[in-house]
Amino acid sequence: MNLLSSLKQKVLYRYFVLLVIVLLIFCLKQFMPLLLLTIIFSYLALQAAKHLERLLKLSRSLSIALVYMLFIVVVILAAKHGATTVINQIDSMIKLVTHLDWQSTGLLQDVYKNIQPYTDSLNTHQLISQGFSQLNQVGHVLYELILALLFSFIFSMTYPQLRIWAKNFLNSPFKKFFGEFYIIIHRFILILGQLFQVQLLICVINTLIMVVVLTFLQFPYLLGFTILIFILGLIPVFGVIISLIPLTITAFMIGNWHTVITILVTVLLVHLFESYFLHPHFMSNKTHMPILVILLNLIIMEKLFGVWGLIVGLPILTFLLDFFHIQKFNRK
Repeated sequence: MNLLSSLKQKVLYRYFVLLVIVLLIFCLKQFMPLLLLTIIFSYLALQAAKHLERLLKLSRSLSIALVYMLFIVVVILAAKHGATTVINQIDSMIKLVTHLDWQSTGLLQDVYKNIQPYTDSLNTHQLISQGFSQLNQVGHVLYELILALLFSFIFSMTYPQLRIWAKNFLNSPFKKFFGEFYIIIHRFILILGQLFQVQLLICVINTLIMVVVLTFLQFPYLLGFTILIFILGLIPVFGVIISLIPLTITAFMIGNWHTVITILVTVLLVHLFESYFLHPHFMSNKTHMPILVILLNLIIMEKLFGVWGLIVGLPILTFLLDFFHIQKFNRK
């Protein structure tokens, strides 16, 4: 009886600590993107450094430094080619709109009639203001990415010292609270990191399939589109759909409706392949969740937390199921 009572108290205390963590997250919600980016970067860097350390027989610090150097080089190349692709595509779209004969095709004429009232009522000053607002948001995202990269590098390099220092909390008068706090946070980071690794693998496979198709269709700016598809592929399921917008626009500019239909069919097939094969196959050993549950989770979390909900929605659900012993997370 005493044992049962003790177990109940322990479970209730763990629920209390989880509630404290949720309240803490709510209070620090404006810092959550930076914190999540730092956690993801740190986890991936430490995992990659371990493989490099074993493969090249390098020291731990040198392996981490090499991982970050390679990452920075890739990001610089991606930014260069991505910016070139976006600028060229905008220029092509402007030329298409200004030189297109809207009266030549009945379908285009109907489209033009439908959009003309909206284009006539556009406020130029409002568009410029919104443009600057969007640029400001992009600048803020870049700032958080750079800051998260810096924080994750410092964390990865000083991880052994941080672990030793953190033991002071476990030896303090509040060791019970910090012990439960550590268990919960460590478990969530483990789930987040491993599921993000799986999403990276799915993203690589989707990108390779799309690159083969784009090469066959002789798409321009192939490297830029490869980078775009890969980045959007980090958003589970919906990333493939979002990539449809720039792909269909470019397909219309370089070809005809047959090219557009080919892209639509390809994206649909890749989406179905990811939804009904890749996700169930690669996630089954981790989450054991049906695809319908995953889709509903993504929709709900996107409404609650925006783009970040698409990225962390599945790890949060997996963690809660594991925490309440509904469905155990398989870390192997």
